[in-house]
Amino acid sequence: MTQQQNPTSFTELPYAGVGKRLAALVYDALIVLGLLMVYGFLAMMVASTVGGLECKPGELDYTPCVGGPLLQLGMLAVIAGYYFWSWRGAGQTIGMRAWRLMVANPEGVQLSWTQCTIRALVAPISLVLFGAGYFWAWTRQDRASWHDLASNSQVRLLPKPSKK
Repeated sequence: MTQQQNPTSFTELPYAGVGKRLAALVYDALIVLGLLMVYGFLAMMVASTVGGLECKPGELDYTPCVGGPLLQLGMLAVIAGYYFWSWRGAGQTIGMRAWRLMVANPEGVQLSWTQCTIRALVAPISLVLFGAGYFWAWTRQDRASWHDLASNSQVRLLPKPSKK
């Protein structure tokens, strides 16, 4: 019985499959939802303290805080910040860590700011079109989705940690 050797570099790791990538996306959606709740709470507190809320007898009007473009831009910044910080810092989001996935350029180097931006712009399109950008990976040997191709990045499956 031969013992399998652990890959020593990023380029030797197997490509990540669609199922694991979508599972990591679900994990990340829960994290992002929690971050957006915290942001919404803080934005509501700031808006009610600094800007004041229009009060009619017996009701509060939260419309400027909840539906304003400033809040929506802030939410977009929270989502982008989570992904950029994760991709640039460790090459993994929390969901990717749970499923042992890592993203980097083809040489195994962390993504650049430009690559992160391209991934962040193309990934929602991949998902909104009924997941077509993700399912595209099934047609390719390297399992690359649309946002991988556009940003010149790869998602690889990390080996299981060795038991001691």
